[in-house]
Amino acid sequence: MKMKFETEFLVFDVSKGPKIIVENLNTYGQEGWELKSMINVAGEKLVAFLQRQTDIEEPKDKTQEKLKSLWSANGEKDE
Repeated sequence: MKMKFETEFLVFDVSKGPKIIVENLNTYGQEGWELKSMINVAGEKLVAFLQRQTDIEEPKDKTQEKLKSLWSANGEKDE
């Protein structure tokens, strides 16, 4: 299985307070996003960089699966 990552960023206005930042980060967190970094831009804005992992299934070789099931002790696939 190959690992792939998506990256997203959010821009927050510091004058609106931390509640909006926390609510947005929690919402994204429920969707699997993780805060990786946060930087201050011009003293007025915060930029939050988020990342989440998406796994890519590699195509399975049908022949190998068939051979495994034929040669296993109980006729079932060994995992």
